[in-house]
Amino acid sequence: MPLTDRSKAKESGFAQVREALVEFEGTVASAEFGQWGGALIDENGKPLPKKEFLEVVNTDVEVREVTEELAMPIDEWTFRVNCSDYKGSFWVEKFLESADRAKVLIPDDIIGKRIVWRKESMTFNIRGREVTQSNFVIKEIKGVSKVKPKVVKAKTEEVAEPVATVTASPADPLEEALKIAIGKTEAQFKTAFSLKYPNSPLVSLAKAGALTQALVNDGKLVLVENKYQLPE
Repeated sequence: MPLTDRSKAKESGFAQVREALVEFEGTVASAEFGQWGGALIDENGKPLPKKEFLEVVNTDVEVREVTEELAMPIDEWTFRVNCSDYKGSFWVEKFLESADRAKVLIPDDIIGKRIVWRKESMTFNIRGREVTQSNFVIKEIKGVSKVKPKVVKAKTEEVAEPVATVTASPADPLEEALKIAIGKTEAQFKTAFSLKYPNSPLVSLAKAGALTQALVNDGKLVLVENKYQLPE
């Protein structure tokens, strides 16, 4: 019987899959940080800082649970998770918590792994209005895939200026991290360190917050209004 109630109309294509997909298994082909925004302004007319996200590209997808039949078959599936430095955020309480349970560092340790992803939700109160955010977190890591993953670059919504490729790690990583961190937020530090040392194994520590945390613990940095400064 044809649909006559407009409110019962279903989404189609990728939008429907995004809503209906609850759990899937896939091989992580890439997991990379990107940025979006930068042209937005707040209620006082001040520019809002760019925000970071993690984009995870999965191949050889096996659908495990849905709320309804998918509108289209999927062999690859990509999702993004917005990053945050704050407790109580989906990124910290759900996504990073699932990584901690799985004992992996984000993003390097999940690349090439066969992972079961499950959708979870959190409800926030924003200016008196409840908002629910849903996204995928790690349910289970089944091991390293036997199939070599495709190399897929994450899409970013900004054009970065060319930088010289630096393959070596800094001689003193904490001293170099200290120089880079001064005057920056945690997100800005992660981006700056990754750009200067793109092929260094220390990038994963920087992105996990380990370098700046070590400097704070040693009393070499303090966090003032969400930016790192030298102690007075």
